[in-house]
Amino acid sequence: MKRPLQRLFFLSVWTLLLITGGNGYGQTVYTVTGMVTDAQTGEPVPFASVALMGRRAGTLTDEKGRFALSTKNLSDSLAVSSLGYATLRRAIDRERITQAIDFRLVPAGNALQEVTVRAGENPAFRVLRQVRKNRLLNDRNRLSAYECDSYVKTEVALSHVSDKMRRNPLIRRINEAMSKHDSLVDDEGHRLMPMLASESVSRYYFRANPQRKREEIRKTRIKGVAVDDAGLSSQLLGGTGLVSQNFYDNYIPILGKDFASPIGDNWKNWYEFFLADTTQIGDRICYEIQFDPKRPEDLAFTGKAWIDTTSFALCQIEAHIGTGANLNYVRRLVIEQELEPTIDSSSTSGATTGWLPTSLRLTADLTGVGKQSLGMRAKVILHNSNVIVNRPRPVGFYDQPVELNDTVATANEGYWHTVQQSLAGADSLDRDDRKARQLIDSLRQVPVVRTAEAIGQIAVTGFYKLGGFDIGPYPYLFAYNTVEGLRTRLGFRTNDQLSRTWVLRGYLAYGTLDKQFKYGAEIDYIISRRHWTMLGVRMSSDLERLGLTPELIGGNRMFYALSRFGRYRGAYHSVQKEVFFRTEPIKGIMITTTLGSRSFDPIFPFHYRIHPEMEDQSPLRSDIFDAYWSVEARLARKEKYIMDGNERITLGTKRAPVLTVRYTHGSKALRSDYNYDRITARAQQSFRVGPLGRMSYLLTAGFTPSTLPAPLLFPHIGNPTPLLTLNTFNRMQFYEFVSDRFVAIHVQHKFEGLLFNRLPGIRKLNWRLVANADALWGSMSSENRAVETFKPLPGGFKPTHFGSLNPGTPYLEVGYGIDNIFKIFRIQGIHRLTYLGTGRDGLPIDKFVIKGSASVSF
Repeated sequence: MKRPLQRLFFLSVWTLLLITGGNGYGQTVYTVTGMVTDAQTGEPVPFASVALMGRRAGTLTDEKGRFALSTKNLSDSLAVSSLGYATLRRAIDRERITQAIDFRLVPAGNALQEVTVRAGENPAFRVLRQVRKNRLLNDRNRLSAYECDSYVKTEVALSHVSDKMRRNPLIRRINEAMSKHDSLVDDEGHRLMPMLASESVSRYYFRANPQRKREEIRKTRIKGVAVDDAGLSSQLLGGTGLVSQNFYDNYIPILGKDFASPIGDNWKNWYEFFLADTTQIGDRICYEIQFDPKRPEDLAFTGKAWIDTTSFALCQIEAHIGTGANLNYVRRLVIEQELEPTIDSSSTSGATTGWLPTSLRLTADLTGVGKQSLGMRAKVILHNSNVIVNRPRPVGFYDQPVELNDTVATANEGYWHTVQQSLAGADSLDRDDRKARQLIDSLRQVPVVRTAEAIGQIAVTGFYKLGGFDIGPYPYLFAYNTVEGLRTRLGFRTNDQLSRTWVLRGYLAYGTLDKQFKYGAEIDYIISRRHWTMLGVRMSSDLERLGLTPELIGGNRMFYALSRFGRYRGAYHSVQKEVFFRTEPIKGIMITTTLGSRSFDPIFPFHYRIHPEMEDQSPLRSDIFDAYWSVEARLARKEKYIMDGNERITLGTKRAPVLTVRYTHGSKALRSDYNYDRITARAQQSFRVGPLGRMSYLLTAGFTPSTLPAPLLFPHIGNPTPLLTLNTFNRMQFYEFVSDRFVAIHVQHKFEGLLFNRLPGIRKLNWRLVANADALWGSMSSENRAVETFKPLPGGFKPTHFGSLNPGTPYLEVGYGIDNIFKIFRIQGIHRLTYLGTGRDGLPIDKFVIKGSASVSF
């Protein structure tokens, strides 16, 4: 999986859908009363704003400065603000049902820097221009290096459970098991069913040049449904990667989308601003600036930012995703950050430098399809301390981006008590957290929940975990095609419970029509996890399809699985054996060397000339034996990844392309039928194009100067099925064209809501415009064309003919469509612009087709 955070989310959702329920237990109402007065005169402060931090709960003082606030869920503190006074924040005892807290506000009489307001100009603009002007002094990106201790608390719970769901017989069993415990409610009064509660402590390291990151996860404690106590969960739920948004950047990536920053370069194009007041944050006087999206449907925030009046640095921000934003499955999302300047550790002067977040909160209310669907509440709280800046470690120190302490999941109450007193502070485990853990323990004892956990694991990961073995993947379990009939495949892999050094994989398949067994087996030995070095041996005997090898399709496993259905054109039997060695000597550069052989035994009408110089006098042959060695280099700058047992999962790269170059040499010395050389290259990237949306591309190229039969050249990947598949040619037939040199590019652009958000009546549908362009330049030398023969096969069958491209005329496709229909479906029209004659079957080629696909994304 390339997106393990989404994998964890959808695993939890799948489990919840199977066990969805709630309870109707009593709700506790908390009451906080008090009085607000002027610290100098003692006079009451009327109409002061009193609010729970991080909650949608607040009130105003009356004419006598008194207030009374009732809520079903407390936060850690209460804040009071009033025009002309510094904001004051006081801690709340979350264990007490009723309590009284008085506030004495100090007048904000500090001298501010002069702000010149131009006639007719919004006074907030002057402040925001200074924020961008001083960015190079305040942005954390100016630091050459920094490291800090991080405490992260994560909570996930079900919410918005309907009465209809509670009437389900299975849900009643859950309610009976949980009825012994008090319920939890969110700040809107919705009952919660906790599914995950975790705490993590780590040491985070960052180096700017070359950019490197490292995280040492020291301790975690996790309780959850469908969540392990360590390993992958510790890496996903710990550290700063979860909530590390930098608002100085122009766009903030959230849930796979890019939200415009209110203090980015394009702030004036996206937002309306209001300079509300000056207020005191800690010992700093700050401008309070409120911001709202100019267009509610845009991917933008609404909220407040507090800017230091002296340095014009961002001190604090509270950003909400608007309810009208074109975003799926999100009812509400709030990001809160508090930042502090750091002390330059490389200098003896004690000078301050870039600002780092010291406290971060992220709260999200997620939902399914429909207003009455199941909801989920997720909350992440992070605290950073013990910061050291501008002391970069040696580059080799960062080679292991994520490292787990040997005792990361070992229980140690004394350790956590120390953490609560230092790192965690007021956000340490409270009564609600302890209650959530008790409810989770009770929930996991219900048999239907344990069953749902197993089904959810299978649905999301494709494997069923059975001790040291993972059985699957289940997408490959069944297929039906014209060659094999009903194909059944059962596979497995070992995990780190069996061994952290040896990894075994295998499968066995059988077709009811061809009545043949197929198999595959692989043994890997992990030499080093630090440099991800391994040695492996694999062998397979299976039915394949011409042009759809894993190498050519670039690891698109779902397309590879779907290609086994239906009419199985270009089928051939292949026996493949390989020995490979893989290592990452330098972070971001992966080297793979392979020694192997493969056979090609077609079951479609095909033969070729063994001696093409003899033309029609040449003997003919159908099968091929290929023996080769290869060297591959993969460059992925800024790539992030985590370890899932013995599997390394990539989290992708940030803006940087991923480049792959492979050289292959076929050798008769290895008993190959041919000596040949081949080089292939691949580049892919996804990046933001300002307000126009997000673009991605895949660029591939290949060249062989050798004379070879068509199966050893480059059969281009067509897709005549009704399913839209990206990074293929959707109006090209399977192996319609073959080249010995080519360049292909696939470009896709997602406009998000750029157009549809501005069309009345349509913008409520949350549709998204998409477009694509695919081009292929290729050719085949006269020597390779001479290898092909048109002589009939025995029995009079016409041999399969492979087309070739004109070097001066590229193959072109363009497409456009609507994505996010009912939050799942995509419909796209594809035009074929060139090579519009007749196909191999003699029928006219369709110029236009409509295809569809389905996917789940935010």
